[in-house]
Amino acid sequence: MLHRTYRPQTLSEVCGQEQNLITIRAQIEEKRYSSAYLFEGHRGTGKTTIARILARTICCDHPTTDGPCNHCRNCRMILEEKTMDFIELDAASHNTIADIKELINSTSYLPSILPKKIYIIDEAHNLSKNAFDALLKTIEEPPEHCIFMLCTTELYKIPVTIRSRCSIFTFSALSIQTISGRLATVLDDVGKKYELKALETIAYQADGSMRDALSICDRLILSCDILTYTHVKNTLKLMDESITLQIIKCIISKDTKTGITYLKKIYEEGNNLSQLAENVIHTLAESIILKSFNASEESQNPATMNSELYMITKDISIELIFWYTDQFCGLKEKIRNTLDPYMDTLLAFVKCCNPDMLDDDKIYLLNRINKLEDKIKDLYEKLSVYENRIEHGSNETATEISETNEIESDGFEKLGDEEIPFRGEAEESRSESGTEKLEGDEGDNAKDIFSELLETFFTG
Repeated sequence: MLHRTYRPQTLSEVCGQEQNLITIRAQIEEKRYSSAYLFEGHRGTGKTTIARILARTICCDHPTTDGPCNHCRNCRMILEEKTMDFIELDAASHNTIADIKELINSTSYLPSILPKKIYIIDEAHNLSKNAFDALLKTIEEPPEHCIFMLCTTELYKIPVTIRSRCSIFTFSALSIQTISGRLATVLDDVGKKYELKALETIAYQADGSMRDALSICDRLILSCDILTYTHVKNTLKLMDESITLQIIKCIISKDTKTGITYLKKIYEEGNNLSQLAENVIHTLAESIILKSFNASEESQNPATMNSELYMITKDISIELIFWYTDQFCGLKEKIRNTLDPYMDTLLAFVKCCNPDMLDDDKIYLLNRINKLEDKIKDLYEKLSVYENRIEHGSNETATEISETNEIESDGFEKLGDEEIPFRGEAEESRSESGTEKLEGDEGDNAKDIFSELLETFFTG
């Protein structure tokens, strides 16, 4: 197993977590260690690994700022698990008060070989309430020869009384670049050829976990001579971004028939529908971020965004995209416990394609308001054109008007050398100089637009 073979044995081998390493190195240099540590954060980021490295460093005969030497007797005893002075407890399976009482009783004895007794409690959040209560007093005032290290991925489950007595180190998820760089080093060491895009895809699927990335990589390299992107995609049953974009395009254009064809193809190919839902959520979230940019020119720059996604979603409101995202978030949760994920996915897709059918849903009102706003905006644009033509005469061009039009303070327009009634008297006859009276069709058109505007506003 790659994740066990290439587990870091010194601090310099640990990837990421630079700020934590700075603090730990400072403690090693000054030999000022805390009586209790709490390592919390994302899975597979080095919490237990660093706890073990720190434990060996504390007991090492020749420690450096890079950690233990791993060659002295004390280091070898810990690495080979041949001493009772180093105890690692899995709280996932030993979480009762009886387990903790047994551990506490052992703290009353001095270490037999190592200079300190080290206790690592992995998955500490699984301890019961009574177990935490029993551990509290020992964590608060531990014997001088004992050091506790708690590791957890769920800090909120650790009681505040325990947290306040520990030195807390937070481990963040690793970046794609950090994970893919480590994978490249490992594959170079085992003599396996690879494509960089394949490593980046594995890193993305690992979701910030180095352990998950190495486990995935371990499975993939056994079935190929060269680790390619195509091999990774086919083995992990990954979907192209183009499929996700097509599904979103069908939803926005309300093309239910085409979308169902895509869904059926995805399901028949054995792809994970939960992953499809997750891909749609991520893509919709990206479109929300893009639409939040006010400068459309900046948003359409391919270097800063997915231009195809922008073109697909540019004509719909950001509120509607939020609603689509909520639907697929609900679908992702439902798929976990459903017996028929395809049917649930199909129904969610049809619902997103036809939000107008949901009279009792808030999206119905949202759609109605958006349509009204668009229609009113269009009618106002038409109305402004006819207003302009009524004011200045149907036979004049905009250029002629701008060159000859002068507005005087008494409320009249001066067109050439003649005075023409301004706005309020537009229906009266114009001067004898050549502007003809606006007749019939133009006035009727304006009235029709006013009527349509009022009807749209009141009836929708």
